[in-house]
Amino acid sequence: MNRRNFLASSAALPLAVRSVFLDGQTAATLTPEGLPKSGSSGQPNLDRYHHTLNRVLHGKQPEYTQEFLLEDLRGEPGRRFTEFSGDLSGRWIGALAASSASFGEEFPALDEFVKKALPLQHPEGYFGKSFDAQHSGDNDLALLWGNGRLLVGLMEYYSLQRDPAALTAARRLGDFLVGIGPVFNSQKMADDFGAGHFATSYICWTQQTEGLAALYAETKEAKYRDLCADISARMERRPGDHVHGYLCSVRGTLALYHATQDRTYLDRTVAAWNDIQNSGDILITSGVPEAWSPKKKRTEGCAECDWLRLNLALYRATGDGKYLATAESVLFNEFAMNQFASGDFGHAVLYEDFTPEMVAVRAWWCCTLHGLRAFPDVHDSVFRQQDDKIFYDLPLDGKWKSQTAIIEAQSRLATDGKIRLAVENTAGNHSLTVRKPDWAEALVLTTNSKREPGLTVPQIKTGDEIVAQYTMSVRTASADHVQTRPDRKALYFGPWLLGASSHDQPEYFNEIYSDNQITLDSGRMPYPGRGLTFTVPIAATPVSCIPAEFPGQPMKLELRAVAEQTEYEPVRWQTAFLVRAKS
Repeated sequence: MNRRNFLASSAALPLAVRSVFLDGQTAATLTPEGLPKSGSSGQPNLDRYHHTLNRVLHGKQPEYTQEFLLEDLRGEPGRRFTEFSGDLSGRWIGALAASSASFGEEFPALDEFVKKALPLQHPEGYFGKSFDAQHSGDNDLALLWGNGRLLVGLMEYYSLQRDPAALTAARRLGDFLVGIGPVFNSQKMADDFGAGHFATSYICWTQQTEGLAALYAETKEAKYRDLCADISARMERRPGDHVHGYLCSVRGTLALYHATQDRTYLDRTVAAWNDIQNSGDILITSGVPEAWSPKKKRTEGCAECDWLRLNLALYRATGDGKYLATAESVLFNEFAMNQFASGDFGHAVLYEDFTPEMVAVRAWWCCTLHGLRAFPDVHDSVFRQQDDKIFYDLPLDGKWKSQTAIIEAQSRLATDGKIRLAVENTAGNHSLTVRKPDWAEALVLTTNSKREPGLTVPQIKTGDEIVAQYTMSVRTASADHVQTRPDRKALYFGPWLLGASSHDQPEYFNEIYSDNQITLDSGRMPYPGRGLTFTVPIAATPVSCIPAEFPGQPMKLELRAVAEQTEYEPVRWQTAFLVRAKS
């Protein structure tokens, strides 16, 4: 069901003012940076969305000015990656268009930019400096990559504004792809641009599935469907290749299933998901690397967003809870950890055991915008409705608005394990079911302070206040499948992966800190918190530690959710531990 969340927010306001405007907070509940203190807003996911939105609209170095974005379309040299014409501008258009559709915000600069961008399209249909289909080199593949991202952005903009000029430009770009299809959709081209080319490998062609599927869904022109299907049949997860490009190809294949209802494409997407799950490349954070083995050296925000969005889309397509559980784990861990204090997304260096060591590189040219684009998909997945049944699927803040019901969720999961669901309006006989995740030991619902016997409120009424109380504790899981050192454990509290950070305890990180041994303490200390937006007080876990270098001098250590990385500048993390039994 198409829907909008008509939040009273304004992207034009400074972030501090907007937080007050959105959440009714006083200055006493805001940090010096103007963000709500931990748990105070009840809207931690919305806080994260506005954190990145503010970066995109108002951030500096670089600033996403209209001229800066137009340079991307002209392919002018002078900054990094202008040869990927359309990449930056297409992502910017798509992220703001999707955010406007999902969150109900208006971005006047979006319409202004599209009007300036469309005249830069070449008569052949592409954007950028030049293109040679017959003598294709790396720059031609780079241009195809960027134009593919631009086609997606144009279609998302058209879906929002129904601007015929945008659809005309998208058709011309689609026709350009159809014209070069016989050359590029060939084994020779796949062989010529192997994984060694990485960012300009064959994934620059296969990722066209996403834009072509959207173009077919809108126009129903068979030429776009047929090319999309032919490209989908050629996508391949090759060793050492670019994960982001492959996952875009897979997501486009799933979009083609939605547009055609041909199960061939759903089955192909599920097969790709199974292959990834069994690849050995799923990280301890539930995310994926920037490059498939044997080249997995760091993460990439774009790939994390693709993996998150693919799992959410597969859950919508199949109803299989394993996809939602995967998306949830990515969201609470890798996606959150990848969001920088600046609001950017980017790269984390992987340690020798393939666990994230340090979030280090802001990738403003792609990941920041792709990160913003992921928030609408998350927001649109918090609730769903089937006939008279409403389901609360993700334990996040969010708002469901249909013709017959409005429900708003406010989350204090990170502070006291509770989520409040307020029924603002209902005009039908609706039930509400709250999903119990596997990480919750128990889940109790109360409606207007009266306990429900199960996880469904049989009939919600306007004014009802439903509280979901999640019981969580520390649990351990083997980390052998994601790292090379044997007998390591991952520790979780509820949905949050725990780790040791050099921000909190730099003295823990000696030269061979990975061999430190920890013991879980029997009690849980009160957590003082730091009064910041993205802390997770409830997950703070005290442990005893025996340092590998001086075992005669044990120390105390406090593990924290890796999601807290957003609060501060890049630091070192350890997330896989040698856990000793209590003596």
